[in-house]
Amino acid sequence: MRRAFTLLEVVLALAVSALVMFGCATTLFQLLETAERIGRGWSLREHADGVERFLNSTFGRSLILHPSRIENIYAQNASKTVAIAELPESLSTQKTVVFEVNENHPLFLSCNGFAPEKICWLKVGDGGMSIVWRQANAEEKNSDAILYETKISPFAKSISYIYQDNDNWREEDEPDDTAQTASTDNSSMPYLIKIRFERNGETLERIIPLYGNLDPNLQ
Repeated sequence: MRRAFTLLEVVLALAVSALVMFGCATTLFQLLETAERIGRGWSLREHADGVERFLNSTFGRSLILHPSRIENIYAQNASKTVAIAELPESLSTQKTVVFEVNENHPLFLSCNGFAPEKICWLKVGDGGMSIVWRQANAEEKNSDAILYETKISPFAKSISYIYQDNDNWREEDEPDDTAQTASTDNSSMPYLIKIRFERNGETLERIIPLYGNLDPNLQ
């Protein structure tokens, strides 16, 4: 005749099962949390890489053809592809990177359709990084050019400017304002910009050259 389980044996079995289930649940939650963190990290990394590729490509194809239509240029590089200037007066006196897009681009679509020549400024604020832009020529005769703003990253929180002084490098939160006119002097034009991305406690930085491709020794 089979002996039935005693109450003590049943209680011990339930206790052991509960401990095993608790351990499994803890491990599962830890795995899910780790996967979420990895997913967030890769998502931000891929986003930052995409912004970096876009700006590298855009700066590389830029050519400033309308300097007289850009207010308060402080400095520009020798190849005249990018410059440092103030944002349009209606927005801010913040100094930032300015460049031109001289081709039809789906990112810069105005109310009146495509127009190839556009003047663009990088803008960073609480809402992230965007491109403020306008057509080089007014869309309507006898009118001011309309300003547009296209967001390219909600996670870009700041831009810093890196200068090369002989063999030394220095990083500034804002562009150097020692030069009040357009110049090709390296001391007044940053060599690089550093963009800082933040999301859910994750922080990444990307460096964009303003003088063409980076020297491999600097990477």
